[in-house]
Amino acid sequence: MVKKTRASSGTTQNTESTAPDTGDLDNVDKIRDILFGNQMRDFDRKFSQLEERISNDLGNLRKENSLQIESLQTFIESEIEILASKISTEEQTRIDEMDELDSELKKNVKQIDKKIADIGKSLENQSREINQKMLKQSQDFNTEMNNQLDQTRKRMDNYKQELSTGKVDKSILAEMFNSLALQINADD
Repeated sequence: MVKKTRASSGTTQNTESTAPDTGDLDNVDKIRDILFGNQMRDFDRKFSQLEERISNDLGNLRKENSLQIESLQTFIESEIEILASKISTEEQTRIDEMDELDSELKKNVKQIDKKIADIGKSLENQSREINQKMLKQSQDFNTEMNNQLDQTRKRMDNYKQELSTGKVDKSILAEMFNSLALQINADD
């Protein structure tokens, strides 16, 4: 119980009694229990059920979220592994294709180099053969020309001797020039 006392300064102070009246409190509790007891117990029971249901629902939601997160994480990890595998496979395929193209290119370059070398040798051989043929033909032509010149000189010398030994007959001279002209035409 609270009693009001006056202090020496003239103000009112509230002081609690040091010995509470337990009988009055028990009576108030009994009256409260009689008036509101059933409702209070019913509210307590409903609150307990509601709290338990909320706790269960939260636990279920946590489990469900945890399972969904784990499932999503597993799915993402598997997709990452699949993508990494695909990327690795694609990379290896590209590397193999590049190696194959590189080796084929090197092979083609070697073939082209060999063909160029063969063509160069062939042209060199043909050029040498042509030069040798031209040299031989030139030598043969020079030899033939020298022979014909020698024959022509001999004839001219013979004709000169014949002319100088006797009077030149016009018909012999005409025949000589005619034969010389025929010989020159035949050489050309």
